[in-house]
Amino acid sequence: MTEETRKPAKEHYRTLDVPEDAVQEEIGRQYRRLQKLYQPEGMDSAEDRAYATQKLASIENAYEILGDPARRAIYDGKPAPLEVGGDGEPETLRCATHPQRETLLRCNKCGKPICMSCAVRTPVGYRCTECVRERQNIYFNALGRDNIVAFGVGFVLTLIAAPIVGFLLGSFGFFGFFIAFIAGSGAGTLLAQIIRRAVGNRRGRTLPHFALAGIILGVLPWVVLALVFGGSALLMLLLFTGLAVASTFPQLR
Repeated sequence: MTEETRKPAKEHYRTLDVPEDAVQEEIGRQYRRLQKLYQPEGMDSAEDRAYATQKLASIENAYEILGDPARRAIYDGKPAPLEVGGDGEPETLRCATHPQRETLLRCNKCGKPICMSCAVRTPVGYRCTECVRERQNIYFNALGRDNIVAFGVGFVLTLIAAPIVGFLLGSFGFFGFFIAFIAGSGAGTLLAQIIRRAVGNRRGRTLPHFALAGIILGVLPWVVLALVFGGSALLMLLLFTGLAVASTFPQLR
């Protein structure tokens, strides 16, 4: 086997920071330690959270190989048993959720047989919905009240800031459009940071949607007033709000 063929295996060992002759128990302990170390919720800045998320994906990918003795053996260039039927062909399985459906696919984490309807494609292969949700629960740790907090913070801050922003942008005339375009994304980033701190840097599946609803409802009264009185401030405010929302929403996911 060439050095080039062995390179991916060595990369996974480097990712988990374990020697190539490490026993399975040592690999498992190191995997759990790194999982705790690179939790995005514990990071203060968006840049650090993005790095931690990417690092976790690499760690997960490496453990998918090294944590399974058979797959690790193949990666190390050693023979590993294949699951075949009595005729030498790949064994046909039945989906654990839909027993009437035959499949050759297994979840690459728990090994449960899954059909294409149950399979979720991830960066590290196909997984069952239960394993995907279990993995997501590492990131989605929001409390029940966090959705209300995100909604309230988004609503109150937007309700206060919208008229000030509209007045300031309108006072600059046509140049207000350029200011709205430049400042909108930055304002969205600041708003996202405030909301995240208000909910203790926790994440939730529906939390960004509640925050978005609060922002929209907060700016709505001032949009109505701008429509009644007219003027270019309405377009500037809509542009500013749209850019702010486009920046806020992905940072809360």
